[in-house]
Amino acid sequence: MMLLRTIIKSAFLVFLFAAAPLFVTLPSGLGGITQAHAAVISRIEVRGNRRMDADTIISYLTVSPGDNVTRYDIDASVKALFATELFSDVSIEQQVSVLIVVVDENATVNKVFFEGNNRLKDQALSANVKVQPQSIYSDEKAAYDVELIGIAYARVGRDDAEVTYEVVPLDNNRVNVIYRVNEGGKTKISEIIFVGNQTFSNRRLADIISTKRTNLLSFLGTSDIYDPNKVASDQELLRRFYFNKGFADFQIISVSADLNDDTNEYTLTFSMEEGPRYTFGDVAIESSIPGVSGDGLTHLIETVPGDNYSASKVEESIIAITERVAEEGYAFVEVVPRGNRNFETNTIDVTYLIDEGARVYIEDISILGNDRTRDYVIRREFDLSEGDAYNRVLIQKTRTRLERLGFFEKVDISTRPGSEPDKVIVVVRLTEKATGEFSLSGGYSTNGGPSAEISFSEKNFLGRGQFIRVSARQSEDEQSYGLSFSEPYFLGYRMSAGFNVSTTTSDSTSDRAYAVDTTGGNISFGIPLTEKLGASAFYAISGSDVTIAASLLEPSAIDADVIQGSAAGELSAALAPWAGSWLASGVGYSLTYVDLDNTSDPREGIYAKLSQTFYGVGGDASYLSTEATASAYHTLSEEADLVVFARARGGHIETFGGTTMRNGALVIDGFRTTDNFQSNTKAVRGFDSFGFGPRDPITGDALGGRTYWNGTAEVQFPLPFLSRSFGLRGAFFADAGMLFNLDPQAKALITTAGGGVTASALGDINDESIRASVGGSIIWASPFGPLRVDYAVPIASETYDDIREFNFGVSSKF
Repeated sequence: MMLLRTIIKSAFLVFLFAAAPLFVTLPSGLGGITQAHAAVISRIEVRGNRRMDADTIISYLTVSPGDNVTRYDIDASVKALFATELFSDVSIEQQVSVLIVVVDENATVNKVFFEGNNRLKDQALSANVKVQPQSIYSDEKAAYDVELIGIAYARVGRDDAEVTYEVVPLDNNRVNVIYRVNEGGKTKISEIIFVGNQTFSNRRLADIISTKRTNLLSFLGTSDIYDPNKVASDQELLRRFYFNKGFADFQIISVSADLNDDTNEYTLTFSMEEGPRYTFGDVAIESSIPGVSGDGLTHLIETVPGDNYSASKVEESIIAITERVAEEGYAFVEVVPRGNRNFETNTIDVTYLIDEGARVYIEDISILGNDRTRDYVIRREFDLSEGDAYNRVLIQKTRTRLERLGFFEKVDISTRPGSEPDKVIVVVRLTEKATGEFSLSGGYSTNGGPSAEISFSEKNFLGRGQFIRVSARQSEDEQSYGLSFSEPYFLGYRMSAGFNVSTTTSDSTSDRAYAVDTTGGNISFGIPLTEKLGASAFYAISGSDVTIAASLLEPSAIDADVIQGSAAGELSAALAPWAGSWLASGVGYSLTYVDLDNTSDPREGIYAKLSQTFYGVGGDASYLSTEATASAYHTLSEEADLVVFARARGGHIETFGGTTMRNGALVIDGFRTTDNFQSNTKAVRGFDSFGFGPRDPITGDALGGRTYWNGTAEVQFPLPFLSRSFGLRGAFFADAGMLFNLDPQAKALITTAGGGVTASALGDINDESIRASVGGSIIWASPFGPLRVDYAVPIASETYDDIREFNFGVSSKF
């Protein structure tokens, strides 16, 4: 055995020494092969090109004449040519010092056709696909377009749509591309289930999310389409809702979407855990920044001990504290809330910790998804810009502002690392929504017949964030037209500027003694005092002409039951002061406070407005008009989804002048009877415009008054036995109000002119009785806009009032 091992070992050594020269020369041989493939090229020749010139193709290569070219360089050039998507085939061959490039060009698209598409029109599909007329065709693009068309159909509830494509060759290397669509049936949402909700009903939660059940009217909208992205947004909506209602431990356990293949319907299930309901406990501020005391900031806190815990109130407090400290020169301030739960008392103590944050700067603000809204409209909502210190709280404040604009369905602001460690890029992702609105309202009066009002408004005009509204109103004896425009950032400042012009013509009839033509307008400027309080100043001017109805000068037109022994001339004398032209010019201001949880469908919060206008800046008028309104919303029962609404409004006109002679009559200087407040259909439902208040006993015309008040109490509730997905709610309401305080000179003129006016008629002049009504409403959040129908029955009225029991209104967004 030992001998055999010795022989094998000796043989291996002999072979190794004998083969050593081969191993020594092998690298040089391989090097020779490499050098053979790495040759300098003197010329590049292009073949097979029909549309593109050779120089353009050569510019895409990674090599040039004079380069030392290897097979790796050739492979890189082939990849570069394919990457242009201009060629269906590419080959490159080196012949000595010449590089030969052979290409097969992709065809040019002549036209793109869509067949079988009914739900989505050609224009909508064309905007989605990559293959466009006059573009370069490739199979990869067409295949990708098939996926894009399928996604577009899924968004409109056609998950099982099938898409294929066909390429039709034409001359001159051109093609037509045909996409054929089998739309299939609509995928519906048969049921939305909430599991684990103890405090809030299924109806209430269904109202929170944007996804709705399919119903008979779903074909008018897209809210019943299953969309994973929309469901993800719905989860966030549910979290916000619970966090603002005191449920700090709320969490969504799971969300499932089960498709029934037989019925092509989804069942959507949200499983959740509410947790206990917390109230705020002790609230404090601690500061680690020298010179910044927490005691001086406590008045900025929105979180009040004893109130239900609300994440939005915590957020508002953080923003207020951050802004105040930043104003004191601490740009990198960071305010962090620290919550301490007490599980025995279900309270949360909140401490706001103020500290210096990391010194990070904004390198760039990138805005995505604003196809219609212009960049500067979004950027001006930032209190920060490129180069400023990054502040998370101010970024969150910007997000809230963008949401309040009403231009976007979804707003998401995130950050990604910048070019250096101390820089970040702020990324704003937006989903736009319809901002135009078409509104139609009308009603029927027992005396005035039918009336209608139509208006078009756009709050993001031309994508510039401007508001514009055009309106028209028509009734039996009155026509009016109006135009409004507002720029929210005048001259680039956070100050609004706008104007309003209108014209109204009211004809004289057998029931109206005079006709009035009025044309006017105003210019206004507004500034935000806080996030909830705004102020505006304005200048208003209007000119009007009052014409006495000629028919009322005839004795036959005078009601003998109302006027006893009066003559036509006496009637003319009573109305003479109102005849002729009149110019009113004045300045004013308004204060508006808005603290609502949802401006389109409020359930909690307050709205209040005070305005005053002083007339006397030139013109004929001289008086002060004051008006105020306050509204409050409160959810009476979360489980039953009962919402209480209350509103109070009032106004008063204070005259300054003495008396003067006008058209041969003694009247108040600077004030006409036609400048009085008048009732309208919203003051006390159940009464028509000009339907109650002081009247002229000779003609029956509503004269109005210098003082009014009215109030409303309403409770809204879900309609029983109807699915919440229909968007229907009911309401019961009670209205009451007064319109009174006719100027004494008008009373004197009418009394004098009507010598034999009866006592009951004189009561019309001195009308100081309360009007009241009760009624019910149907409120429908319809797919084409909110619609409301009111039916009111007066329970306190006078015989001479004009009744209007039925009223409706609808608006549609576009």
